[in-house]
Amino acid sequence: MLEKLPSRRRSAIQKPLVLISGLFLLVLLSDTRTIRAQEPTKRDEFWPSVEVYINVKPKVRLYLVGTVSKTIEDGELFNAQSYEAQIGAHVDYIPNEYLILRAGYRYGRAVGDNDDGFRENRLLADQILRKLLPGDLLLTDRNREEFRFITGDFSFRYRNRVTIEREFQVSDVPLLRSRTITPYISGEIFYDTRFGVWNRNRYAVGVVQSLRRGPIQRMLLPKRQINLDFYLMRQNDSRSSPSHVNALGAALIFYF
Repeated sequence: MLEKLPSRRRSAIQKPLVLISGLFLLVLLSDTRTIRAQEPTKRDEFWPSVEVYINVKPKVRLYLVGTVSKTIEDGELFNAQSYEAQIGAHVDYIPNEYLILRAGYRYGRAVGDNDDGFRENRLLADQILRKLLPGDLLLTDRNREEFRFITGDFSFRYRNRVTIEREFQVSDVPLLRSRTITPYISGEIFYDTRFGVWNRNRYAVGVVQSLRRGPIQRMLLPKRQINLDFYLMRQNDSRSSPSHVNALGAALIFYF
């Protein structure tokens, strides 16, 4: 851990990480018209969300989520028009520190002026495997099975996402002292029975910033913690239009 390193070496590691996090946030909040100029046929989106974890028993917790997808037109991030919203409720069972089993339900629909009648009821099951690697890297492999009823039609989708992250405790920056930052990268693939192919993939790079002093992100059941997750995501889909999406994501995460 960083706190065990000599202060000079620890400072040399932490300062570049804080600088990288700051630059990353500037990229997320900057005008997206540059991306559109380079790739005018692709769509830019903003994905804000709120996630809530509530501990019920030592090995059981509730997970609630609400999210909306917004199309960014002419770089107007904060005036983006909503076109799809989703809410969900889940139950997590955590038998040990290496495994999380999740079952849940989500409801999604088109919203706003872009409401084309899309409605989805989704049952899902997750098997989340966690492994601590050398160098304090945390590897997470999430397998998800989705049973979807889209406007009344049933289909099945399988998703596999792999994430690698590394948590750092910050001690040299006054505003972030005793808090953590967690840079990460992830990749995800989708198989959809509607098309019978692996039609979608996603790649993301992000950073999670803890907003309160308390348990580190690596803990399975943190309490009284608030995190802010910023990420950039690229989505490619051979069966949708447009085929490519560049997304800016921001998730506010509460642990109770």
